[in-house]
Amino acid sequence: MATEIQYKIFKEIYDEETQRYSSLGTRSNLYLTVITFYLGVILLKVDDLLKFVMGFGVSVVWFLCIGIVLVAALLLTVRAVDIRKYEGICDPEEVIEGFGKTPPTDEDFLDHRIGDLAVATNRNSAQNNRVARLLQWAARVIFVAVLLQVLVFAVAILHARSFNYARTQETQKTCSCNAGR
Repeated sequence: MATEIQYKIFKEIYDEETQRYSSLGTRSNLYLTVITFYLGVILLKVDDLLKFVMGFGVSVVWFLCIGIVLVAALLLTVRAVDIRKYEGICDPEEVIEGFGKTPPTDEDFLDHRIGDLAVATNRNSAQNNRVARLLQWAARVIFVAVLLQVLVFAVAILHARSFNYARTQETQKTCSCNAGR
């Protein structure tokens, strides 16, 4: 026979999964915000992006790759926030109907509710684990997008320096040749 303390322990475990559901939803919203902001900036600044590409000699393929990676992160995040099947503790109407003419003893009632809590907690935990895995992959993909962006800027800066250095050398040769005339 279950005690009230045992029931409270199972209820706490169930509540932890409910809280985990909430924190995963908050993380999903954060990822969606970051991804949509990033994609929005890229789409709104297409003209500036094209000027950057032309000015620094960076291939537009890099930005297409970044966009594709961000869309993949978006899809993972949207899949994570998809409507999930969560299990409630019990259906109160079914419980009341199950009482029959005489209600069960408190111990029997708690036994059944502990069973309900265990089943609901396991099912909710499985759903939360699936969402957490999707969000982990989304975070990794976002990281790859940021890494690609940093790489593009590094290549652009290095390319610009070598371009400016070559231009400076060419200018100096031209000036020294003209000085002797």
